[in-house]
Amino acid sequence: MSNSLHKTIIEQFAEAVSGHQINQLDSFLEVDVQKTTNSKIIYKNIQEAQDYYGKENSTQWKILEFIQDDPNGNTMQTRISHGDKTYKTSYTFSSAGKIHRIDTIIEQ
Repeated sequence: MSNSLHKTIIEQFAEAVSGHQINQLDSFLEVDVQKTTNSKIIYKNIQEAQDYYGKENSTQWKILEFIQDDPNGNTMQTRISHGDKTYKTSYTFSSAGKIHRIDTIIEQ
């Protein structure tokens, strides 16, 4: 899968979360998706992800940059601004092209 397709999926996922379009998350996330922040598990499946993003405040996600760290692989890193924090985020994609794992580290 190309990096441009990974970028598009990440952008659409960020737009869906920012727009509170929780019913569209299964278009971007695997059923067994897992998210961690600073190594703490935030959610472990699509249902928990929908619950998590459904409770999020209305702050927009802004993708600051894409980091091409794995041009031939199944991961892509970004820096995302959300609220008053910046997150370095690594997205791992499944063979089906959906996000399987999200690992974030708070930068500030």
